[in-house]
Amino acid sequence: MKGVLKFSTALSMAFHALAVIAARPSRYYSAGELAGAISASEGHLAKVMRRLVQARLVSSVRGPGGGFKLARPASRISLLQIYSAVEGPFEKGACLMDHPCCDEHECIMSQLVDSINRDVFEYLRSRKLSEFSESCRLGREAV
Repeated sequence: MKGVLKFSTALSMAFHALAVIAARPSRYYSAGELAGAISASEGHLAKVMRRLVQARLVSSVRGPGGGFKLARPASRISLLQIYSAVEGPFEKGACLMDHPCCDEHECIMSQLVDSINRDVFEYLRSRKLSEFSESCRLGREAV
């Protein structure tokens, strides 16, 4: 699907992997299981999961029967926390150019970009992972 708003592959994997885990929060998921469930590269997903562990959103256990599970209830994890763990702090910059060429107060796109950034920030801040885990077909189907 094409559109103006794009999230990185890593962030998309984080959102989807955590929705799978949150659908069955009592079990551990291996990186391979999660990668298979969301059709992602296991190596790339493992790196993303490490960021989520470092942010204390996910806990991990090594060895047979180990894997990843949520470190706290999905109702206490916002999409903004997931975003920040993967991408770093949310920046509300208004310019689409890496090197701005105009005054931000006179920029052709600044009002639009400011508005979109405010809406995205508020959406990520106000939405909890639990809102998506209940409808996550992948989490219910995962063994």
